[in-house]
Amino acid sequence: MARVAVGDLEFAVERFGDPGRPPILLVQGLAQQLIDWPWALIEALAAIHHVVVFDNRDTGLSAKFGPCRSDQEGTDTPYTLFDMAADTAGLIDALGLGRVHLLGYSMGGRIAQIVAARHPDRVRSLTCLMSSGGQAGVLAAPHIREALGAARPPELLRAPDIDLFTRQAALFEGDAWVTPEAELRARIAAAVARGYCPLGSARQIRAIGAAGDRSNLLRRITAPTLFIHGSADPVVPVEAARAGAALIPGARIEVIAGLGHNLSSTAAAAAIPPLLGFLGGLEATAV
Repeated sequence: MARVAVGDLEFAVERFGDPGRPPILLVQGLAQQLIDWPWALIEALAAIHHVVVFDNRDTGLSAKFGPCRSDQEGTDTPYTLFDMAADTAGLIDALGLGRVHLLGYSMGGRIAQIVAARHPDRVRSLTCLMSSGGQAGVLAAPHIREALGAARPPELLRAPDIDLFTRQAALFEGDAWVTPEAELRARIAAAVARGYCPLGSARQIRAIGAAGDRSNLLRRITAPTLFIHGSADPVVPVEAARAGAALIPGARIEVIAGLGHNLSSTAAAAAIPPLLGFLGGLEATAV
């Protein structure tokens, strides 16, 4: 793992595959770390691309914008998704990647959309995985928001609860392509051990809301774009992804029956074929 400076901030970065291959930059979702990318996805992409992953600000081992644990949760909004998109564009430059394929998961898809709209010269293609379009706010189904809010006692700001987090993650599953509970638990335990920052996650949630509606921005995207989404996603309804794809000229959407919102080895098995087909077609055209 390397630490890469973008302005005054430092980001934890890892690379996989041949640096001579076309670069693809993966942008993580809310509270997710670079270790949360399924290895099957990294491995499949690294066979044809130079893969770069990183921790977003306020996550994992990257720069923090306040305390990670406290007896009291703050209400400040020190940044928005537009600032996180500037981080991503800055990393592209700092790493000398030139034009990249961008893949964003959930919140990372929203960040990648902003990068593609504002920095078209840096983006070869855009893939939005389990992500929305330009809609404002967090779109999780009411029962998801209620369960996550009700099951967050103040003591979680000081110490993690792996059992609780595993039960919460299970709420993100669809009705097919279900992640084994042991995998969910192992991933959560590894992430907690590496970097537990619940207040950073809260700041990211406020960053999503503060970004507002981005519909007009999506209309400016010129890079070839693919949305990959599950029909049973309980966090971002598939209709929100369809609406986003409709705003971007030439974008298309691949809907996977029964897929939910968890980024797991099971989800990777469903997403890899359409993703590789999309990227492979672009590289063949480029040649």
